[in-house]
Amino acid sequence: MNEYNGKKYSTNYHSLLNERGKKRQDERQNWQTIESIKELKEGYLSQVIHKIAQLMVKYNAIVVLEDLNMGFKRSRQCVESSVYQQFEKKLIDKLNFLVDKNLPADANGGLLHAYQLTNKFVSFQKMGKQNGFLFYIPAWNTSKIDPVTGFVNLFDTHYRNEKTTREFFGKFKDIRFNKEKDWFEFEFDYADFTSKAEGTRRDWTICTWGKRIKTFRNKEKNSEWDNEEIELTKAFKDLFANNSINIFKDLKKQICDYESKKILEPLLGLFKLTVQMRNSKTGTEEDYLLSPVADENGIFYCSENCGENLPKNADANGAYNIARKGLWAAMQIRNSNNDKNINLAISNREWLSFVQDKPYIND
Repeated sequence: MNEYNGKKYSTNYHSLLNERGKKRQDERQNWQTIESIKELKEGYLSQVIHKIAQLMVKYNAIVVLEDLNMGFKRSRQCVESSVYQQFEKKLIDKLNFLVDKNLPADANGGLLHAYQLTNKFVSFQKMGKQNGFLFYIPAWNTSKIDPVTGFVNLFDTHYRNEKTTREFFGKFKDIRFNKEKDWFEFEFDYADFTSKAEGTRRDWTICTWGKRIKTFRNKEKNSEWDNEEIELTKAFKDLFANNSINIFKDLKKQICDYESKKILEPLLGLFKLTVQMRNSKTGTEEDYLLSPVADENGIFYCSENCGENLPKNADANGAYNIARKGLWAAMQIRNSNNDKNINLAISNREWLSFVQDKPYIND
């Protein structure tokens, strides 16, 4: 929302940038004069940064950004609507000398007492994990994570051969059909599969609750990307029934005794879908998260009906968890007795422990 001469108006910069980008592409293809979108980008950035600065002062807030490596940033420079580095630098410059023109010159935040919320920009390489009120955090497992239980998929679900697939399913503590709930359950200790969960919660039970969106190359459509909605429990039942496996007997033993790729490969594929948190349909805005793990109340997180206090889509979940990593950094500073040697580089182990143990809930 912008304001000019006391009147408020809104500008959809995202749509404008997309339209202008398409127009430039068309102009290139038709050897026409390329219209610059520099001014449009400048206006977009100016409005975004102004709003962020206002919110920081209003709520005494910090800003948390993904610590994107330089190679990633360079790779995005070819995308016309991408403004990663411009945004970061302009935000740092703005916060380095932040003035509210509506305040008296001698007031806090006025011209003579401007806020300095960041250090002067030198280079991204020299900035580290913090620049004043800006904090940089790693992006590992911020979008594809259950925001309620902290479950993440650490399995290797690539199909190699029959032997390795039988060994994979043989590592589960139990594989069973829950007749009362009408779903299959895979009980396991992550330590039996990977060392990535060391020092974090290891014991989980995965359930075939809900539906997943399978994305695949469709040979009937010239191998273009296509989608298919899979009702997990029904798909497992059909696979077992078609291969004479009794779901009311020892499922783990029956699976491990099976030597045919005919069942083992699709079975691993269904398990892969079960632990697939993010579900998107190509070419649509459908993009939701669904957890295979129930919380302490027996409820599975689903972004489509999760209520007001949890992320409502995959992108929102990423932002939510980036903020939680920022909260972790803030807690390190607040709980430290020595502010000169604080390590703000959160490890994967610290991150998983933080969201699984939830030490901040009543803080």
